[in-house]
Amino acid sequence: MSTVPLFGIVFGAVFTGVGIRVITVGQRLQRHGMRVPGVVVGLRWSGGDTGVYYPTLRFQTVQGSVVETESDLGSNPSPVRPGQQVMVVYDPERPQRARLDGAGGKGVLHSVLFMTVGAIILVVSLVFAVKSWL
Repeated sequence: MSTVPLFGIVFGAVFTGVGIRVITVGQRLQRHGMRVPGVVVGLRWSGGDTGVYYPTLRFQTVQGSVVETESDLGSNPSPVRPGQQVMVVYDPERPQRARLDGAGGKGVLHSVLFMTVGAIILVVSLVFAVKSWL
């Protein structure tokens, strides 16, 4: 078997897994997360020419601890800018796991994109792998 279909199978599975994780974390945050006001303290660019901005959020937990963390969801263009007041949803068990509250923070668009790309790559690679075995 060629390494190309094997690479595609692994790559597709990883992309699909990332999509599942993004939506799982988003659902957990929406169900069990705490919503508090916060501020965007920075944006980190990642990915070269076609990259995304990841917001760094600062907020105070309901227990009074100040947390500064980077969201695991990025976008381009960024829906926020440094200094902007925002609502943050965070995991009370792991306050470092936080996102912007609202539709974008659920991760639905990100997860659908990752799962769709992953599934396409996975299926195409599996078809090539099966053809190479026959």
